[in-house]
Amino acid sequence: YGSRAPQKFRNFIGKCRPQYSGADQQDAQELLNDMIDMLHEDGNRVRKKPYVEALEDKWVERTNLPRVGHEAWRRFLRRNRSAISDLAMGQVYNRVTCPVCNHSSKNFDPFNMLSLPFPTVAEVIFQCTVVRRATAVNCPGTLLRVGRKHHPKQKQVITGDSSPPSKQLVFEQYIIPMSRLADMGDLKMKLQNVSGIPANRFRVCKKEDIVTGCGEGDNISTLSYTRVSALPDKDGPCVKLIQQSSMDDITSPMIAEIVAFELTLNLRPSIQVPEDSAISSSEVSNAEEANVEESTADEMSDDSIDDVNGEEQHKLLEKTAREILKVYGDEEECAVFDTNPTPLSKYVSRSLWPKTAKEFKLGLRVDAYDQRNHWFPGSVIEIINETAGDVTNGEKNDDAAPNIKVRVHFDNFSSKWDEVHSIDSFNNGRVCPLYSHASPRSKPTEFVVHHRSIDRASKKYHLFGQSFYLQCHNEWSTARAGAHVLAQASRFLESSRFLSAENGKSTASNSKIADRERQESQKVIASIVEELIKHDKNYIESAIASREDGKNKENQTTFDAAAMSAVLSHNLSKVLPLLPFDVRVTTADSPLGTNKEETPFPFSLVRTIGNYMNARHSLVLHWRERPESVTNFKLSKKHVADVPRQLLYVPPFVVAHKQSHDMLNKSVKSDGTPKIVKRHPSSAHGGMHIGVCLTEFCKEQQLDATDCWRCPVCKVNREGKQSMTLWNLPDLLTFHLKRFNASSRWREKITTKVDFPLTGLNMRQWCDPESPLCEENDNESFIYDLVGVVNHYGGMTGGHYVATCKATPCTSDGSEEIAYSFNGAGINELDTIEEGSTTSGWRLNRSKDKDISSNAAAKAASKSSEPLWLQFDDDLVEPLPPRNVVSETAYVLFYRRRRMHPANIAKYSSLD
Repeated sequence: YGSRAPQKFRNFIGKCRPQYSGADQQDAQELLNDMIDMLHEDGNRVRKKPYVEALEDKWVERTNLPRVGHEAWRRFLRRNRSAISDLAMGQVYNRVTCPVCNHSSKNFDPFNMLSLPFPTVAEVIFQCTVVRRATAVNCPGTLLRVGRKHHPKQKQVITGDSSPPSKQLVFEQYIIPMSRLADMGDLKMKLQNVSGIPANRFRVCKKEDIVTGCGEGDNISTLSYTRVSALPDKDGPCVKLIQQSSMDDITSPMIAEIVAFELTLNLRPSIQVPEDSAISSSEVSNAEEANVEESTADEMSDDSIDDVNGEEQHKLLEKTAREILKVYGDEEECAVFDTNPTPLSKYVSRSLWPKTAKEFKLGLRVDAYDQRNHWFPGSVIEIINETAGDVTNGEKNDDAAPNIKVRVHFDNFSSKWDEVHSIDSFNNGRVCPLYSHASPRSKPTEFVVHHRSIDRASKKYHLFGQSFYLQCHNEWSTARAGAHVLAQASRFLESSRFLSAENGKSTASNSKIADRERQESQKVIASIVEELIKHDKNYIESAIASREDGKNKENQTTFDAAAMSAVLSHNLSKVLPLLPFDVRVTTADSPLGTNKEETPFPFSLVRTIGNYMNARHSLVLHWRERPESVTNFKLSKKHVADVPRQLLYVPPFVVAHKQSHDMLNKSVKSDGTPKIVKRHPSSAHGGMHIGVCLTEFCKEQQLDATDCWRCPVCKVNREGKQSMTLWNLPDLLTFHLKRFNASSRWREKITTKVDFPLTGLNMRQWCDPESPLCEENDNESFIYDLVGVVNHYGGMTGGHYVATCKATPCTSDGSEEIAYSFNGAGINELDTIEEGSTTSGWRLNRSKDKDISSNAAAKAASKSSEPLWLQFDDDLVEPLPPRNVVSETAYVLFYRRRRMHPANIAKYSSLD
């Protein structure tokens, strides 16, 4: 045995294939395939290749299959005759059937390497619960009452057998099969196709059901809590969303439970605004997604479109605002549409802009200059009288007007960044009207809403039910945002028509009482929503009217924002206690209120939701066991005492999509566990037998739209059915395991262990029954023995190759000798052997004396009754136990037929 430096070989390969001339990492299978092609072309005995016509379809149809296969191989040999074609090339019978005319196209394709796919369930199965936004269709008990007092009510007909997709339902469940490497955008498109909701209106979240153990009596709904966490749109392939114990087992379906919330904001159709208006459509519609942009003071220009003194620009803004004001707060507001008030906020900010300190208004929206020379939107949250040393919630202080200052709170920032400004800041340009320099956030304010109650046993808060995501326009007042919160919360009061099926143990009287209380609660929510929308619109109209009245000195009126908020608070104080829950604001990481930062939700006109809340906040609906509305019922004291204490919260009634669930039944057992691909009975190493991969290679598959086949009869591209079987096997059979899977965006390496036999691989099962090989009675022509393996260590971004080879010489007739004499002769030992090391091996091209341990290991290997396997790791050569040859890193397998073709033995046995 000798060794050769591969430098010259590498240089020669680089000349023939330039991609191998550099220092970049290359795939071993691609290198091997190129080497075989180059060796075949260089050793091809056909110097002048004739033109060979393809077989005609008509002749193939009327000729028996063995004759067609023989003719196809004969035509291939007319242009290809080399040692490679004699020893390492075979034939595959490829058949494609048209799904329309049933015509089958038969081809016999030569191969030098079989690429075996893994029998992966290429689809990740998502059990997706779609939660629709509350509308007058699916929540008629509440939202059908909003804004329709002066219109004849149309009775909403809800059929009990509504099946998804249906706008009458709130909770729908779909089974969505996805490719392992599909991304979130593909998943949303599938959801759009089955549910009818546009893909850009989904908020997809992970779902985690937590058993709380809290709750007693009829409060069954409080025993579990569904926690959701949003998934980013670019969060890797779908396979990464699966949380399971063994990600390596890709032979069984992977099922993940997710929740897809429809965005709770429903924008109005495009509002007609003047063409010369500088208000972009993105300010009227909040559909685009972008980040918050910052502007510095240096970017201010004299010709800014939002210049306070630009009277012409203000007129254009006024036209736009008035067009929006025509529909803002109408009878369809909140129940059908959610108007974006950004242009209104800009116009109100300019309408209320102060020229003196006396004109400061609480809640004024501004662009303020922060400590880092950046412009950010904010709100005036305090009016400070420095002379008196107190803080007033009012807006009038004539005696100390020159010393009045305001505190500005910036959107999306904590209160420690608040700035205090005087009227000088407003006059010298450090504080400007809203969005003069800063850019509005195109993403709405979003937060999670939790359901919470108190456990009577422990007297502690606990979360329960289905938490959900909710979006609000940034420029909404907290009063308008509160109306939106209540409207969406009504989804958990509307499903009483399903209560009898959900809660079969409840008595008829108890169910009737609960339904009556829910109906009263729905009426209360509808009245509060109307009240909030009415006051919010009056606030905007009054602010705009104050500018017009200011021009007319005789009819000038005073706009008092604090007084308007006080009136709203007084009205709400009478009806909020009638709600079945309290709305509270807490931190996102502490919905139980353990950090003592929880506050009641402010239904205010002078604070916007984008200024009051940010990503660090969340909402809590704290459900009360007995709402005060129970006193409205004409029940005797004894009857009231007998009423069980229970929450009015209705658990989600999820309606399954029948067609998609039929697909799930094909992939799982009756008990809900995934069906497992059957292992080969001879799999002794605990992995998947190579026969499973060969079966996957030969099975019929449906061609997709990107890999269509042109039917010669129909003359159009068809998604035909393709099947392949082995027809002619070579003496040297090479398998490539397709461990690398890739899509347009994502890649993965499959690390499933494949159990391949070292000896006695019988290939008869995967050969076509009409193949000439199958006419022989014995199996000797189908038996193969392993002679080498290429292993890949690493992942998609890089790795290392280690080869394993069987060191057994053969006799001239091609059979293996009984003795295994390779003992390391001619191979030099390791440079150094660490103390305590038990590894023995040889380093190529080293000139040091052999170590005693290396000699002993080599001797033991040579005297073993088992065949000698060697592992080649760069220049380190080590004996390897046969049991370690099979591993999860195997990438390319080399098999040799046990009884080689006699012609090849006679032709190549005398080669040096």
